[in-house]
Amino acid sequence: MSSDKQEADGTERQSARPSNDMSDFGDSGEKDEYVVLKYLTAHVPDTYRPFILSKWLRSFRYGAPILKQVPSDIFYVFYGELIDKLLKKRDSFCRMAVLADDHDVILGFSVTRFQVLDYIYVHKDCRRQGIARSLLPGGIKYVTHLTKLGHKIMDNNPKYDHLSFNLFA
Repeated sequence: MSSDKQEADGTERQSARPSNDMSDFGDSGEKDEYVVLKYLTAHVPDTYRPFILSKWLRSFRYGAPILKQVPSDIFYVFYGELIDKLLKKRDSFCRMAVLADDHDVILGFSVTRFQVLDYIYVHKDCRRQGIARSLLPGGIKYVTHLTKLGHKIMDNNPKYDHLSFNLFA
């Protein structure tokens, strides 16, 4: 992170420059800077909520093979309600990685509370650039949603040995 800043509206902003080209997200071939916006989940702007809900639902359903066994109509209705409840918790935070010059371009997000990571998502074209790392606060001990990719990352990287999967955290 190159800078941290507390805004008057209570959001925190962090600036960073990714290590790889993200030309699909900007108008130029240059590396675009992104910022991380931090909100209490209850105060995430309405413009971001549909993105969070759709990406969380879709990436979790297709990233966790067992969930494909649940009929689509049941999964999307009932799991959508669960995510909505998590996003209304007063003790949760949502961090959004967005392009610095266009906050409508979302690169990824995380939803956390205390020592719990409920979910993290980074667009497939933006992975391996440190964005997920910038979306995680320190002190996370538990993960409540785990995809195949998340499982692989936790199992193959010693720096995540302190994390435990706990669906009920």
